[in-house]
Amino acid sequence: MLEPPHFFVLSMTILLINSHFNGSMTILLINSHFNGKSEIPPLGLQYIAAPLLDAGLAVSILDLDIMGPEAHDQVLLEALRQCNPRIIGVTSLSNSFASARQILQIAKAARPEILTVLGGIHATVLSDSLLLNDPDIDVIVRGEGEMTFAELVGNHFAGRSFDGIPGISFRKGNQIVHQADRPLCRDLDDLPLPAHHLVENSSYRTRSISSSRGCAHSCTFCSIQALYHRVVRTRSVPGMMAEIEGLLHYGARRIMFTDDNFTFDFDRVRDLCGEIIRRGYHRLVAFYAQGRMHDLCRHRLMAGLLSAAGFQALYIGAESGSADILNYYQKKMLPEELLQGVSLCVEQNLTPVVNFILFGPQDTRDTLRQTLRLARQLFENGAEIAYTEALIPYPGTPIKATLEQDGKFREDGDIYYFESYRGLDMSWILQLCDLSRQLAILFHGQDRFFEQQKVYYEFGYLDELLDGRLPADLEKARCHPDQHQEDVLLLYDRAQMLLDG
Repeated sequence: MLEPPHFFVLSMTILLINSHFNGSMTILLINSHFNGKSEIPPLGLQYIAAPLLDAGLAVSILDLDIMGPEAHDQVLLEALRQCNPRIIGVTSLSNSFASARQILQIAKAARPEILTVLGGIHATVLSDSLLLNDPDIDVIVRGEGEMTFAELVGNHFAGRSFDGIPGISFRKGNQIVHQADRPLCRDLDDLPLPAHHLVENSSYRTRSISSSRGCAHSCTFCSIQALYHRVVRTRSVPGMMAEIEGLLHYGARRIMFTDDNFTFDFDRVRDLCGEIIRRGYHRLVAFYAQGRMHDLCRHRLMAGLLSAAGFQALYIGAESGSADILNYYQKKMLPEELLQGVSLCVEQNLTPVVNFILFGPQDTRDTLRQTLRLARQLFENGAEIAYTEALIPYPGTPIKATLEQDGKFREDGDIYYFESYRGLDMSWILQLCDLSRQLAILFHGQDRFFEQQKVYYEFGYLDELLDGRLPADLEKARCHPDQHQEDVLLLYDRAQMLLDG
């Protein structure tokens, strides 16, 4: 029997919800706290909300990642009081799961009758252990959630069991039930447009939009493979234009494409950029996206197309300046391509924001220094540089599985890390990174463009320290005392201790 089209199943689910809607069936969707500095709305929750709104349900979105953690409990309790929800849906990544757990605990303590649902890639990968160890989780939605959550809501409000709903895991008595995976949505245009109006525009610097889902590449540190299995699906250009027009209506002046790899298909980028220009949207809004430098090098016209269509920056995962480490990560890219790609972007007035992973399981002092030197060279050529101090082997990533197999994976509560294959001590590396930041602030913090250049300075000091040398600026300041002499001596002693240790 042929599987019915996705839009047909979703429409039937909406009709089912409508048939049982009594006006008191409120749903609260919550984005858990990561660092309290979110610049874009939780697009996944806006997608989840859309079919529920089409069914006439009352849906609210609470984003706890736009505020400090000290306000969370009070804000959450007030939202529970005002919304009086029968269901809460919480999404989190691995690095925000501690916040998600706290949200679920508070909700259950305040309202034990609430159905608590957890979604996101962390829950998808660890559904069994989470249901075993976290009694405040009633149901886990695995994989794409729009249709699964809508069907779950329909069954709950109708008083029916959750048996037969694909894509969920839940408790049934003392047993944990894992229903079959729900197939990926084949046509993303079947999904209702995200409920962008459920968040305040003023709360975010940038609005978000997605033109595709999935990535065909196999980077070993990436967990997206566990969700989409290297299958890439795209939306039509007319559908994208309708959503951009809606975001402009809500006052958007910056729009970020959250695609896992926006640049994978040159023809698609050309068609989308052409329509943006034809409609004049490039004069009304600044666009941003994330992609691969390899794509830009294969299609040398792409950077120009993006720039002409109003794209201001492209976020690139470079990861390392060492060819050996790039090969270990299965990036299928060479350091030379980063240099070429940055030049292509800068020539077209498209800012490349290049991200590096400083320290990974196979890194040595030499590969770390290769990364630092390449990053500084890219900065000198016009790129902006961002970095992560150490690789995090998240659940669902191939690199975590390999580390576990080799006895190198480490876990402390919700913190995931590794033991180096090359004998480098992670604590020592992180202390060097912290010292480099302090040196940059001490010697360059008053510079006019320090915020733009601080990573460049940090990497310079870190390079000297990894080479076993006291930074030249520190040596010079120690010999020529000034008003910062106390700070200089403290950092000098710390640097000497780290190098001697």
